[in-house]
Amino acid sequence: MTGKTAGKKNSSIGLWIVAAVVLLLCLFLFYKTQQENREFEEKQQELTELNRAINEANNKTQEMEEEIRYRSTDEYIEEAARGIGLIDPNETIISPEE
Repeated sequence: MTGKTAGKKNSSIGLWIVAAVVLLLCLFLFYKTQQENREFEEKQQELTELNRAINEANNKTQEMEEEIRYRSTDEYIEEAARGIGLIDPNETIISPEE
């Protein structure tokens, strides 16, 4: 072999090595990107579930606040009192004759 042919051969081998390294790097980056995408989708799903739980908690809080407001009214107090048999002092009880 001449020096020129040996130099070309070494250059060709060097290019193949560089190409293999670049290919491996591309495959590694592709793998990491896919892995990051999966993790991102999992976090997005977790965020969606947490937002749904927050909305449910907010709705429950609103319902409870409405219940508290209702139970603070005279209407509820009168209804509850009648439920346990109490009557208004201004009312007259009329019972059927026996």
